[in-house]
Amino acid sequence: MTPSVDLASTGYCLANPEREFLVFLPEGDFTTVDVSKVSGSLRAEWMHPVEGTIIPGGSVTGGKSLRFDAPLIGPAVIYLRREGA
Repeated sequence: MTPSVDLASTGYCLANPEREFLVFLPEGDFTTVDVSKVSGSLRAEWMHPVEGTIIPGGSVTGGKSLRFDAPLIGPAVIYLRREGA
């Protein structure tokens, strides 16, 4: 993965744009991620960067920009990975 300020609205994103994304949300809240180069489904997983708490985020379909609302209070990280990859 390489840094990409353009793929997530927070500006904090490491990505392999056809496979996976790791996005930091410093304030929590939400982010929009451009997963337009991904064909098929992505599995989402949330993590609290201080406590290490992991929360499954379900599955989403790529091919467009998507909004993700953090299920945590405070900073959060979302990991998106193409299913079957």
